[in-house]
Amino acid sequence: MPTILLLGDITGRSRVALRMQTAVLEGRGHEVLALPTALISNTLNLGKHCALDTTQYLLESLAVWRELGLGYDLLSIGYITGLEQAKALRCVVAQARARGALVMVDPILGDGGKRYHSISADQEAGMRLLLDEADLITPNLTEACILSGVPYEEAAQGGEALERVLAILGAGGRGVLVTGCHDGRGGRMVCGADASGARFDLPYEKIPGHHWGTGDLYGAVLMDGLLAGRALRDAAQAAAQAVYDELTGAGSGLLPKP
Repeated sequence: MPTILLLGDITGRSRVALRMQTAVLEGRGHEVLALPTALISNTLNLGKHCALDTTQYLLESLAVWRELGLGYDLLSIGYITGLEQAKALRCVVAQARARGALVMVDPILGDGGKRYHSISADQEAGMRLLLDEADLITPNLTEACILSGVPYEEAAQGGEALERVLAILGAGGRGVLVTGCHDGRGGRMVCGADASGARFDLPYEKIPGHHWGTGDLYGAVLMDGLLAGRALRDAAQAAAQAVYDELTGAGSGLLPKP
């Protein structure tokens, strides 16, 4: 049975982040080792929250797990509290690489063309540091533009600017999946490139409204597919289908209510 190490935030209200991904992955038969990068009282969109950095607890827990012989096949890193935490996590990434585990980073920075108000420049710097450590990164278009330096207004038109985003983020042979891309004709797609640089686009139907937890669900199903031996394109397609099913009522009711 594949084992996944999830590092990200645990939010007290709403089934998102580690709460969502653990539920999905355990439901698909995986063993999940989950540790918080932060404890957050509620989702950040509510305008006010309380947060606790848990870096020391995370590192000490991993040390105990190593002594107990607990291992994993994939490491996923989501929300981080800043550059210092990212520096501390580099040793975790090195340990993952030493055991041959895939390292996946979801750079949580923004959406809708803007950085989240709650995300600091220090957190962005930390994500940039972890970008260099990843085998696969899964930003949305806003996050991809922040990290690549390509203006969102240009990349949202598709074409050459979007290709620049993918080329910059995929430098060094890492896989890239960018969600929420525009095809230039009013449609939406996931744009990707595997570690070899092979490009693919996966069109999808956008469901109106704002939906919480979709990125976390997408990431969990993507991990499931990769650990099952699927190619990145096929795993990404299955993840997009799972999100669509949940949004149209054909899923298991995993997504939280607003």
